[in-house]
Amino acid sequence: MRIFEYPYIIITLLVFFFFVLGAIGIFFALQGVKAAKGTGKIDFSTVKKLENDYNKLSKQRKNKCLIYINVSLDNIRSLYSDTKAMQVFSGIKPIMLRFFHNEDEKIAIYDQKNFIVLGSFDENEAKQKMEQCLGQMNQYLLEHEAINIVHVRFGFFCTWANVPFDEAIMRAKKACTLAEHNDVAYAGWDSNNGKALDEKIKIENNIENEIDNNRFFLEYQPILEAEGKTIIGAEVLARLNATDGGVLSPGRFLSAVDSVGLNDKFDSYIFEKNCKWIANNKQSREKYLYTINFSRTTLCDPQFAQKVIDTAEKYQLKYSALAIEVLEDKNITGKARAQMIENIKKLKEKGVLILLDDFGSGFTTFGDLQHLDINIVKIDKSITQKSNTPNGLLIMKNIIRTAHELGLKTLCEGIETEEQEKTALSIGCDYLQGYYYYRPMPVAQLEALLETNGKF
Repeated sequence: MRIFEYPYIIITLLVFFFFVLGAIGIFFALQGVKAAKGTGKIDFSTVKKLENDYNKLSKQRKNKCLIYINVSLDNIRSLYSDTKAMQVFSGIKPIMLRFFHNEDEKIAIYDQKNFIVLGSFDENEAKQKMEQCLGQMNQYLLEHEAINIVHVRFGFFCTWANVPFDEAIMRAKKACTLAEHNDVAYAGWDSNNGKALDEKIKIENNIENEIDNNRFFLEYQPILEAEGKTIIGAEVLARLNATDGGVLSPGRFLSAVDSVGLNDKFDSYIFEKNCKWIANNKQSREKYLYTINFSRTTLCDPQFAQKVIDTAEKYQLKYSALAIEVLEDKNITGKARAQMIENIKKLKEKGVLILLDDFGSGFTTFGDLQHLDINIVKIDKSITQKSNTPNGLLIMKNIIRTAHELGLKTLCEGIETEEQEKTALSIGCDYLQGYYYYRPMPVAQLEALLETNGKF
């Protein structure tokens, strides 16, 4: 039998063939419609598109919110490679799209590794969205061993006013910088914190010149022995007589020192300044102990211990007059931590006292008691000042008990009331410091005080 003898079979096959082609065409057409409606594959907007949408919202007098998102990849690049950094960034992008791309808001990539989000939501909605995104982001970074290595920070600016697009981005970026300065996940812009950030940037730009021009001076806050309440020494505190801005306390310039990477230069400068002061009257001044704060970044310098020794020898000082306070600082790990431990060991062998500062807050932990060869645990004032509560008292007791069992002394800082003093004495604190006794004071006032044999 020949197939061509039955034309209806040919017709049936052709009809079936065209039916299949039609079905395939309809399928792809529907996929195109879905994509057009935003239910298919989505991608980032352009910055120009965000600007156009922003201007439309301004004309309609609707609320506008710009979120600037900074993704810091420097640490992961230095620890691993550019490839690893880009792999992590590629994983961050879909998370950003998931949270910030819909009918109400759009997101664009800005300067290759940052993002800008535009929406018509208010400040509270912006915070909620950022927190939700951060939760997902941290989970992703944890899974890819990049948590605390890659930092993602948000800055937002919300307004009803007709603020130009470029100005709005600048304010959102400033808010993001403010979040970084304050070590928080996000921050919003307003006129007050905008001024505060401008001041910080100004200080950062001038801080090295202020060191080079010797515009810092020292004040001292006495430390008392609990038994007898006699002064055994003082903490050395730096103050900046700024070229433009009056006298600044550490809270206003130390973050600038850290931001521009001058910890080692600044710490060495203050240490030598104090050593020079002691040397001017060694007979009376060397009888006391002077504690100086050092950042952990400085303590990790391979040359740190030798620099301290060289400076002490230069002024021919007794090591018993010198003490180093290990600041509460961001965690140091690996080789840097090992170097810090080695430096502390060398200085302690010379007779320099080592204090662990701000114990009980931030990054200072019981692990430091195990790894660092210290003499004195300095209990943070936040612990001291909560000792009037049952939980606060229990924490303070346990810190002091643990320190004593390890053969260490304790110093309670931040004592401001008679009640706090009684508590510290009753649970066995060895040394005391705080406004209840003395505020930081100029050199002349300290010398007059020490002439009275330092009796409180």
